[in-house]
Amino acid sequence: MLTRNYTASTLAKWFNSFPHYNLQFLKINNTFSPDEVDYQESLGFWAAVPVVWLTLTLFFFLVYFCARCCSNGTARKHKASCLRWTIGVLSLIALTGVAIGLYGNVEADGAAHDFADAAENANKTIMEVETQVHAMNSDLNGTVTPLLDHLSGVVKNIPLAERFINNTIAEVKSLTKELSSIPFGTDDGVDLQLVADDTRFYEYYRFMGATLLLVLQIVVGLVALCGVGRGSRCLLIFMTWLAFLCLLVCFGGGAVYLAVGVGAGDFCVGPSTYIKDQVKDSVIPKGVLEYYINCYPMSVNPFSQTISQGRRRISEAQGFLQELGGLTANHTGAKDIIVQVGKKLNETETSVDDLAALVQCATLHKEYVDALNAVCYDALEGLAYMLVSSLAVGLLFTVSMVLASLAWQRLGRRKQYIEIDEEDPFLPPGVTSPHMVRTPQGPLDHYLRYGDRGEREHLLRDNRTPPPSYTYAVGYQGTNPKQSHQ
Repeated sequence: MLTRNYTASTLAKWFNSFPHYNLQFLKINNTFSPDEVDYQESLGFWAAVPVVWLTLTLFFFLVYFCARCCSNGTARKHKASCLRWTIGVLSLIALTGVAIGLYGNVEADGAAHDFADAAENANKTIMEVETQVHAMNSDLNGTVTPLLDHLSGVVKNIPLAERFINNTIAEVKSLTKELSSIPFGTDDGVDLQLVADDTRFYEYYRFMGATLLLVLQIVVGLVALCGVGRGSRCLLIFMTWLAFLCLLVCFGGGAVYLAVGVGAGDFCVGPSTYIKDQVKDSVIPKGVLEYYINCYPMSVNPFSQTISQGRRRISEAQGFLQELGGLTANHTGAKDIIVQVGKKLNETETSVDDLAALVQCATLHKEYVDALNAVCYDALEGLAYMLVSSLAVGLLFTVSMVLASLAWQRLGRRKQYIEIDEEDPFLPPGVTSPHMVRTPQGPLDHYLRYGDRGEREHLLRDNRTPPPSYTYAVGYQGTNPKQSHQ
């Protein structure tokens, strides 16, 4: 019997190698025991590491932005091109980290569905065994035993016939009792179908929530790229506020991922030991549980003796029926009943052979190994990807926020444009500014053309000298306003 066994992954051993400390900073055993308070505190210890880092980061930003608000703003005099390029590169790296997180999220989602499928398949095998045993007991108690009771009344006048019938009934009852001893139909056991359904239900919401948070990080990266590409202060400020929210998401998610990773690593190093300790002997005997968990090539099926005895009971019952058939060869009514009972016993014998194949460890052990591989390989690998992505993106956003605060001050505000009239007679020829927009006709020109003649002559008494205020507005260089009125 060739079986595939489970071996702990390198990643699980790496998580298991993390030192475990309780809240009193005392080192404890790294054996997976989630019911113990010290072990829960050790997982909380590792979850607190990203939270402490987040707290220090927020304190740094509090001091940093207060200092920036109190600065004199001399940074605006320098160019922001280098900062813009740096923020753009960091944003691209952050988007790559988010892509790693998306891959890990999909990997973990697939692992959860593989675990649910393995649990569902194992439940189908167990239900098939229960159905097989129930069907055999129903046939034996509901069909064979009533037929033998009826046969006892038919052949009561035949010598020795009643003794063979009683022996056959005794064998059938013993067979029913032995088949009922197979402990797959216990009411105190775990409902694997319920486990599979709950896994799919909660995984759907976990996957959607993680995806939305990753999409938020993508939005922050894209806003940063647009802000540095257009040189927009508003986009960079908006990106800073979104990045601040992402810091909470990244380091908060990193705390959860790190604690779950350490706990999963402890479980995956020795899952069989924990499962054996948790399953009560009244639910599944230890020998039966070890048989399906280990499934060694030389393992002895704990149900083999029960099945062998069942086959022997059927053979003895068939032998009694043959003796009874010889005694009642000339009794037509008894012969028909014996044929019906023999047919049921043959069907039961076939069902026992099928049951012997179902209770072999190969099928359930395969589902057990598939479930462990889904949790301890695929899910743990996806968790590690999301952990790295969360911490890396959080650090990159921290640096980007600092650089963005420098960049938006250096970018400054956009310059205002002054509208002027191209046909204004007081506009010196050839003197224009790049920040001035010419208009075809202003209100002054319209008044000079169509206004009162006396007032026009008064305004045009010296059309070669512009007013001092207007000369200053258009930036006329080299002309002293006081001299122009002399």
